[in-house]
Amino acid sequence: MTKVYKLLGMMTLFLVIGCQTQKSLPNTLSLEIDTRNGQPLRQALYGFNTNMINGDYGYLDDDFAALTKELAPKTLRFPGGAVGNFYHWEPGGFFEDEMVSTLSTKLNGRMKRNYVKLQRLRNGKILFDDFMRLCNSLNITPIVVVNLWTGSPEESAAWVRYAKDKGYQITHWELGNEYYLPHYLNKYPTVGTYITEAKKHAAAMKAVNPDIKVSVCATPIAFHKEGWFVKKQQRKWDEGLAADNSFYDAYTVHVYAYKAIRKKEIEEMRGYLMGWIHFDVTEAIDYYEKLFPNKEMWITEWNIANPANRVANTQLHAMYVGDFFLKMLAIPNVTQANFHVLAGPGKGFPVFSHVTPPTPNTFWKYGGEPESDFGNTIRRTVYPAFQLIGEAFAKADTQFRLSIQNQPVLEGAIEYTGKQMPGIQAQAIGGTAAEHLTILVSNRTGEQYEPQLLIDGKRYKSDIDYRYVADERLNATNGGNAEMEGSGEIEVNIQEWHGKSTELIIPKNSFGILKLKR
Repeated sequence: MTKVYKLLGMMTLFLVIGCQTQKSLPNTLSLEIDTRNGQPLRQALYGFNTNMINGDYGYLDDDFAALTKELAPKTLRFPGGAVGNFYHWEPGGFFEDEMVSTLSTKLNGRMKRNYVKLQRLRNGKILFDDFMRLCNSLNITPIVVVNLWTGSPEESAAWVRYAKDKGYQITHWELGNEYYLPHYLNKYPTVGTYITEAKKHAAAMKAVNPDIKVSVCATPIAFHKEGWFVKKQQRKWDEGLAADNSFYDAYTVHVYAYKAIRKKEIEEMRGYLMGWIHFDVTEAIDYYEKLFPNKEMWITEWNIANPANRVANTQLHAMYVGDFFLKMLAIPNVTQANFHVLAGPGKGFPVFSHVTPPTPNTFWKYGGEPESDFGNTIRRTVYPAFQLIGEAFAKADTQFRLSIQNQPVLEGAIEYTGKQMPGIQAQAIGGTAAEHLTILVSNRTGEQYEPQLLIDGKRYKSDIDYRYVADERLNATNGGNAEMEGSGEIEVNIQEWHGKSTELIIPKNSFGILKLKR
């Protein structure tokens, strides 16, 4: 399918910053930023789900700590997604019989395999104190999932008490993980049964520390319309939570771009993913805001869907990360977010993962990198995109108002065929007292642009530092993926440019950060 990229007006991109005392050229794309009116930056949007039950890494491993430090996340989630439903914090691990206690044969098998692997690699332990030691050393805010499946309100309260007594600064606690799924119907056949149990845990936990925030499990139904009419149980679940909302502070939603089509060209997947972010995310947020007014929204898992997705570990995956993150910055009621997942096996979900040389039994989804000089760990394609976000957030405390006029247009694909969306997303952040301003820019299109910059109405002609991730090929990978074996090379990384603003070019297929002095 041939994509059509249309520019409204001239082919040159103009970034116009501030209240204009010097007019911008007519009919040109402009980003207008008012640095005199800012809002506190929601730094907790930049975080990761850890999910370490596979045992590939430990929180205190030198390489894990070093790679995490370089990303500079603001939050980390412990002990992870589904594993949180089986974890017991005091022994720091799991009980074997509980790993096969759900109605899902697939989930039971995965949990059991991970349990066995963790026993072999790390004596079955994922220690809470190790996690907190990492968080404290890197100044990371923790978010913790308590066990409402095989745990008790007393166990959850004891965990809060232990954290308080140790001086751990933990405010965010989730009341379990995804109990609306049919896997858990043997304990939670209705939302009412979940609410009854969640209230017990919340009350016990807040009796120990009334300053904590607790979040309930809402469903992701609004983010994938194909399931909207079929999955009536999920809509009833959300409606039940909305009707009985006095005991919780926030609701958790896990957000994945659900369509994982293996027979579509990756160029079409661009039109789908960017269309999903632009159209469906906006409509979904409206659903949750109406259902849960005055409640915080925590997106504690987000990514593409399915590690075997052909988009996984490609340049398009890196672009998706930057573009979806910018979308979250534009949604005020999202206060906490964690990408799934920081580290682990495979080429789909992890930000970084171990090198797995090819063997006769290797499935490309989980390894098979040709012998190379990667070292012990490969930084997957999303790693540099997150590194740029970490750099932007490192010294920023304020988000500035930004609007875009005369947008280039990207045409959607698959279910968005014929629909047009903006080709550029951008947000501006910085420090209220700092001299530097950072503009995060996602170029969704296959065209490059030459920007002109104005800061608070004045033409900017000084030097710019531009760091970005871009590639001519949307299917460039770092070590291949489940569908494309790849060359075994690192093809997606951070590129740098430094020079006068009059010479700046925003490359196609890119996400990056512009750093300039105010």
